[in-house]
Amino acid sequence: MHLHLNFKLLFLLFYSVAISCKASSQATPLYPNALMKHETQWLIKVLEQAHYNKLGITDLNASAFIDRFVNKLDKQRLYFTAQEVEDFHTKYSKTLQSHFEQGNLLPGFEIYNQYKTKAISRLNWVLVELDSDPSLFIDKNYTANREKKNWATTENGLDSLWKDLINFEYIREVIQQFDENTTKISKNTPELKDYIDESRENLKRSYSRWIKNINEFESSDVQEIYLTTLTHMFDPHTVFMNMKEKEKFDQAMNNEFVGIGARLQDEDGYCTIKELLPGGPAEASRELEPEDIILKVAQSDGDFVDVVDMKLTKIVDLIKGPKDTLVRLEIRPIQDPSSVKVVRIVRDKIKLTENLAKAFVKKIELNGEEINIGVIELPSFYGSSGSGPKATDDVEELIAKLKSYDIKGLILDLRRNGGGYLSEAVNLTGLFISRGPVVQVKNTDGKIRKKFDFNPKVAWNGPLFTLVSRYSASASEIVAGALKDHNRAIIIGDETTHGKGTVQSMIQMNLPFNILSSRNTGKTSAAKITIQKYYLPSGRSTQINGVKSDISIPSINMFLPIGESDLDNALPNDSIPAVNFRKTLEQYSFNKLAIDTLKKDAEERRKKSDVFNYLNENIDFFKQKREKKTFSLNLEHRLDQRIQENSKNEDFKNIFKGFSKLSYPSREIVLSIVSDQISQSRKARGLDLNETDSIKEFKIPTDLDISLNETLNILRVHLSAEKALGTAQKSNQETPKI
Repeated sequence: MHLHLNFKLLFLLFYSVAISCKASSQATPLYPNALMKHETQWLIKVLEQAHYNKLGITDLNASAFIDRFVNKLDKQRLYFTAQEVEDFHTKYSKTLQSHFEQGNLLPGFEIYNQYKTKAISRLNWVLVELDSDPSLFIDKNYTANREKKNWATTENGLDSLWKDLINFEYIREVIQQFDENTTKISKNTPELKDYIDESRENLKRSYSRWIKNINEFESSDVQEIYLTTLTHMFDPHTVFMNMKEKEKFDQAMNNEFVGIGARLQDEDGYCTIKELLPGGPAEASRELEPEDIILKVAQSDGDFVDVVDMKLTKIVDLIKGPKDTLVRLEIRPIQDPSSVKVVRIVRDKIKLTENLAKAFVKKIELNGEEINIGVIELPSFYGSSGSGPKATDDVEELIAKLKSYDIKGLILDLRRNGGGYLSEAVNLTGLFISRGPVVQVKNTDGKIRKKFDFNPKVAWNGPLFTLVSRYSASASEIVAGALKDHNRAIIIGDETTHGKGTVQSMIQMNLPFNILSSRNTGKTSAAKITIQKYYLPSGRSTQINGVKSDISIPSINMFLPIGESDLDNALPNDSIPAVNFRKTLEQYSFNKLAIDTLKKDAEERRKKSDVFNYLNENIDFFKQKREKKTFSLNLEHRLDQRIQENSKNEDFKNIFKGFSKLSYPSREIVLSIVSDQISQSRKARGLDLNETDSIKEFKIPTDLDISLNETLNILRVHLSAEKALGTAQKSNQETPKI
């Protein structure tokens, strides 16, 4: 161990000295440009005219705005003193409104520049302080989260806070090494000095990287934070997007972009390839592989640009470009780090298939007979104005493939679905109902529009369960709520969904405001503005309250601040009249008696379930850890706690491992676009295409998905009762008459 440790320390020491020299540079102030003035004036106009609340900039609480902006910069209150924050209020509160009306971002940049100066100065102070021996055995507690604490009154007060933080982080680093080596540590432990030395170099690297990140911050980043602070004063989902952020948003919603098809990561200043995307130009070239390092980038036959130590987003911008254009990369191959080679790649459109819908066939036993159940995981309600993938089309394709396995029931898994396009939510709901209202939308003028599914075509008319969580938001809640209102599905999962009942519209900056940006790049900034509230066919709003599960499953999520009610300035809940419509007689629907019966059965089964005893104990353990606000700065005390935690975690891990046998056999079903991409990828790598048949086998998942497994159990009980009822009805019909 010692030889390895000393060699590693030698490298880290050299690296630390090198980056510390770079990190000690003075803070360079940032300033707004001419375009930002136009963007700000445009944003103010859009907010006042389009936002649901119809508030004006004159309604802005300047003091609250300044507090929110300063808190975004110094969230843990470790850089500014109380007097400095008070000075910001004195200097800007009375003039903030006029600054915004003039498109002047100077207050935000002046506050940011003061933050930057103080942060870099403080972090350089930390690098020096790290050379001193830490105090790891003092009987004192440290508050790790200072968001709600008062600002320090003096610089000496900040010094004291930082010294406690440094000791806290030293202890955390030493405990990390304890986890890896399981050696009992005390003041007299021989290895303690080695642990401290390695911790020191780890912390120096971390803080030096922190300084580097601050120095890489650009004016557009400051603008984005400042203007989004403004938009969040209207509601938490209204945001400003500069050109780069708008491009990222479009890419995420369309699940495609133009590039070389490689996932990159900054590793100590080196741009490293972490993954080649299947079917992309980088993989097809057969000249790149994961862990290759990109040293330089050139456009077509132009000059190379050195990208070592360059901000990753800038490197990505250099590598991306128009379709069918050439980019050259100078790389250091992982297979031969002593060499350098140039790779030529033609950019192409990349499909991000990992974010598309996918499905599984689950085998369960019903009265001694094996039957198939379909599960569809939908991560978002994605869509495209062009030929790109759409959530509804993909789910319909997967349903058709699942039906070929003669599934007896379907589970729509929306647990990790944060929303997406409203139109996709309406269309997707239509896959399960023959016709009827899906959602009501109220505009800023109070007018209500009703959105119906008029298409009588139904993709699945059998038993439907919808699985949700607190992360299911917006469009997910529209679908879950509409299916519930139509009695078409049973909602299972966390007690409630997220609670986002608002609709945003992406508004692009228009002329004459965008003339400076579009003249050079053709791209413009935009704002995602809350323009409507939506309501279920019943007239209920999901805002704040979410969609309540018919059958809830215990979950850690209910104790996390992840709901709409936890967000500042969230719009209030209200209701409107229900849609006056006659429910169509769906081929398959659920009544209250059936749901109540299933709920009671599930509750009784869980009382006797080892899985749910484990889950409830795990949740209690998590709650206790989460409620802990302070931590000892005595290493021995912390190690004793860590040993207890590790023992408990190991117990949980072993118990959970034993539950894997309860998982149902599963086989993944993929979209055609995904299977095509897999084939292209295997062909590009010279692999046997027939080996993809292995994914057609049913396999037992290694980890038990408790919520999904419980949903399958509830569905099995329902199908069993339904089969028994059908048998009884058939028996009555066949009773001979006398």
